[in-house]
Amino acid sequence: MEILFLSLSLVAELTGRGLGAMRATAVCTALGLVTAVGAVGAAALLAGVGAAVLAFVLAFGAAALLYLAVEELLVEAHDQAETTLLSAMLFGGFLCIYVLGELAA
Repeated sequence: MEILFLSLSLVAELTGRGLGAMRATAVCTALGLVTAVGAVGAAALLAGVGAAVLAFVLAFGAAALLYLAVEELLVEAHDQAETTLLSAMLFGGFLCIYVLGELAA
């Protein structure tokens, strides 16, 4: 459902910038298929892994999603220029907190 609404927004943005409707729809369809293929591929790749590896992968994914939410929703919170080190520290912090939470459970 999320991919559908993202695709509709992207089609509107691409057609607003002069791209044809068919081409914009094809781009969004391809992006949706890449997401689906990635999900199926990850499920197949992680089917037989242990709990520690799965916890690490889930922690990485959760940290990535939190980073995106912070980056998109709190843009005005950036008083200074963003550096690679600050981004890595934010990502690492989320990862550490998630792993510690999994180890405590």
